[in-house]
Amino acid sequence: MKNGKPLVLAIDDESSIRDLMKYTFQPHDIEVITAENGKAGLTLLETNEIDVIITDLLMPSMTGLAFIREMKKRKSTIPIIIITAYGNTKMVQEIIAEGVFKLIEKPLDFDILVPIVHSAMEKRNI
Repeated sequence: MKNGKPLVLAIDDESSIRDLMKYTFQPHDIEVITAENGKAGLTLLETNEIDVIITDLLMPSMTGLAFIREMKKRKSTIPIIIITAYGNTKMVQEIIAEGVFKLIEKPLDFDILVPIVHSAMEKRNI
């Protein structure tokens, strides 16, 4: 939570995707903080009370899978939503095995992302 609002951490190496995340959630009273890669995401995770994480799968310096594994060591109860353009890879199978909340294939439909985040928050609060 940040300022009484749910807080989403959006990690993607594309700045346009990060900007769209902020824009998409703003009318829904959900705060979004962004990171350009998994390493920056881990730093934000240490200093913020994150409710849901949305992360790209393939990024420079730290893949989504490496981020998830490291994050799970620290705060394993945060629901994770993966966005990827590579839906049928071995890495995706490994990610599913890590217990992610949802996997969404690119191109990203931002209209479905808001209800998915709400579902993830509900799951966490149960």
